[in-house]
Amino acid sequence: MARYVYEGKTDVWWVVTIASKTAPTAAEINAGVNLTSFVAKDGVATNFNKNNVDSATIAESFNSQIVGSFGSDLELTMFRDDTADTAWNLCVYGTNGFVVLRRGVTSGTTAVAAQKVEVFPAQMHEPTVDNSSQDTQVRFIETFAVTSQPAQKATVA
Repeated sequence: MARYVYEGKTDVWWVVTIASKTAPTAAEINAGVNLTSFVAKDGVATNFNKNNVDSATIAESFNSQIVGSFGSDLELTMFRDDTADTAWNLCVYGTNGFVVLRRGVTSGTTAVAAQKVEVFPAQMHEPTVDNSSQDTQVRFIETFAVTSQPAQKATVA
């Protein structure tokens, strides 16, 4: 079994339009803004929550459960840039689109058919500059509301 690390094997795109989140096209993804070079190494947080529902009856001493609802918010921690500031300027409160994550493929390469991606339908929140810290580049956090169930096992068409 081949395993891989995040560094050099993860890409992040902001895409305005995707017709099918389970089968986004390579053209749709590649037309998006590639944010990979702005995202910090520890900068992708999918923050899934999973809820269980109690299902035990009074006749049982074991507290059984069944699966319930689930959801997610998504955060990207990105660097500010003193020239174009592409990522910062992209993030506008209320903007709708899709965050596409590709893992396990060399970073910086274009998306091609048959690759596996994760597609998060999302709405941008207000970006916030991260707290200052010694010996740290200026970063900001963009939090996205995930507006419908993400396609975590999508295949590029």
